[in-house]
Amino acid sequence: MAEPGAANARVEQAWDEAALGYDAYFGPRFAPYLGAAIGALLGRQSQLPAGSVLVPCVGPGRELAALAVALAPRQILASDLSTTMVARARERAAAFANVSVVQADATALVAPAEGAAALLSVFGLQLLPEPASTLGDWVNLLAPGALAAVLYWPRESEAVGPFQSMRAQLRRAGLADGDWEERLVASAAAAGGRLICDTRLCFEMEHEDARSMWRALTHLGPLRALMLSRGEAFVAELGEAFTAELPAGVLRHTPAARLLVLERS
Repeated sequence: MAEPGAANARVEQAWDEAALGYDAYFGPRFAPYLGAAIGALLGRQSQLPAGSVLVPCVGPGRELAALAVALAPRQILASDLSTTMVARARERAAAFANVSVVQADATALVAPAEGAAALLSVFGLQLLPEPASTLGDWVNLLAPGALAAVLYWPRESEAVGPFQSMRAQLRRAGLADGDWEERLVASAAAAGGRLICDTRLCFEMEHEDARSMWRALTHLGPLRALMLSRGEAFVAELGEAFTAELPAGVLRHTPAARLLVLERS
């Protein structure tokens, strides 16, 4: 088993190498989900206490401009493990004096001195080593009355389709999902997080074909770290099975992401 430090370094390397491609390929496809998550937080901004807004796993920073404008009196404190992602997010936020982006591990964040009024995380939680305990840690960063809006890809985001096929290939290869999703709400509650919204967000996305999607997943996305650890031949073999399971030609699917909104007691 790899040491935690080595695994963390490999994840950082993977996202450094994938960052710009991820932004170009997945950014537009994930945009409707991102917009809905931002809206879920901004729609409740009148109830937020004083303090900053935390944005862990900010990636290329597509949410930062909207947050900076809508929450102009507040500081937006974004972070990501990848230095290349941080650089891309800083480019996007350069015009906004109330935004800062730093390199940081999302599993070891520190609460700002003035308190965190809110936390927004989009498609980062499911990539972390221990999502359930991390969600509890994030809730602990919040001031009383503060909100966390966390959007992630659940284990079963679609009954049939490329995301389902990807997970099936990983399971067949012995890469289990674990039981973290079943423990999310309980972990947040143990940290004082009251669940006020638990909903699914569904939008259609399109890919040129199954083979190009697999290349995006393994070269530009969440499976790049797996490719670095197990090699291109390993992921290529999984890719052949992935492609064989899916229809030829343009690939359209409507995966369901899960949005949790939590209030700190």
